Amino acid sequence: MTVLEGAIIGGLIGVAVTIVTYAAKESKYKKLLKTITEPIEYSALYHYASFKRYKNSFKFFDSYGVLYLAGKIVYYKTSSSETPISFNLEECSVQQEPDWRMLKWFSISTPAGEKYYFNSNKMGGIKNNSGETLRGLAAIKAKMTS
Repeated sequence: MTVLEGAIIGGLIGVAVTIVTYAAKESKYKKLLKTITEPIEYSALYHYASFKRYKNSFKFFDSYGVLYLAGKIVYYKTSSSETPISFNLEECSVQQEPDWRMLKWFSISTPAGEKYYFNSNKMGGIKNNSGETLRGLAAIKAKMTS
């Protein structure tokens, strides 16, 4: 096998892994949406990072799941059997965090001072797209001022 053949095979495997990963995440998102009973004003698939992971220079995520807005409460749910984490927007603060390697982040801080970091990036062929993160942040901020 030549170097060129190896590179082509490696590239094809990389594309296949990306497609399978995207399909699995999209399937999980749809499955989680079916378990939500309250009216949803916004929802998307998000990655969550704890303070410790967010401050780590590699920015690995703790989990991914659906982040959704219902009334003045933001929920984050990773499995259909668990109770989602909830954030009351009348008590919590929300802010955009500095970009990290072209990824947009926002955090939700609880009254107890705990910070939860969220990102909804889509992997691209050339660069990652964090546009959904900004849409989610705008939806949350709009709800906070209403």
